[in-house]
Amino acid sequence: MSQAIITLTSDFGPGPFVGLMKGIILGICPSARLVDLDHGVPPQDVMAGALILEQALGVFPAGTVHLAVVDPGVGGERRAVALKAAGALWVGPDNGLFTPALNTDDRARVYEITDQSLFRQPMSNTFHGRDVFAPVAARLTCGHDITSLGPEVSDPIILDWPQPKEEGEALLGRVLAADHFGNLMTNLGRTQVEDFLGSTRAVISLRGLEVEGISASYGQAPPGQVVAVYNSLDRLELALNRGDLCEKLGLNRREAAGLEVRVERG
Repeated sequence: MSQAIITLTSDFGPGPFVGLMKGIILGICPSARLVDLDHGVPPQDVMAGALILEQALGVFPAGTVHLAVVDPGVGGERRAVALKAAGALWVGPDNGLFTPALNTDDRARVYEITDQSLFRQPMSNTFHGRDVFAPVAARLTCGHDITSLGPEVSDPIILDWPQPKEEGEALLGRVLAADHFGNLMTNLGRTQVEDFLGSTRAVISLRGLEVEGISASYGQAPPGQVVAVYNSLDRLELALNRGDLCEKLGLNRREAAGLEVRVERG
């Protein structure tokens, strides 16, 4: 695994923190190839981080190490873990961040990271990304045995992932996240929506908005019009063509999560 990839995901934003983690990784495993997945996760928003990691499933080569740090419990009682799941390795805090990998692979193995000889010393209680997770990810990339990190975990934290439901004549879903463009991704998958609609036309409502039909692309709607599409994850998404739907609704990105989306047959 000397040429393996390490992806990095965090809520660190601008500043030196990501670079410091990379310095630790390259000092241990100079041949590692580093890919920044996203460092703009909203601060301490574990669900948003999990949604970013979900998009990495099935995209990177087998054996990729995904290092993720969205860690409001840093320095507390939450466990540090490494997973072998979905054809990859995952390193970070045990707070639900790795829910997508765990939900995808029922044979996933999870290990608590307790071997402190692997950590950077002295270890900070406020920057485990640099002192715990980066060194472990680097060593796994260079062939360290994941089973030697510590005891196996039988009860990893899994987020309460909102599931769509049918209620009367409607299919009800939730907004999972808003992206950089203000587009709203829901938990309604293409197959579920199409099975519900059959041969009928969709009528989709959200916070006073109503959209008729599901388009193949954003550009099928005139500029400034709200459009429904299936995004790259095959989830129903609402967007404002050439605009910001969050802004139109008077919401910031975090306020959008959890909004109810209603799909009815037209």
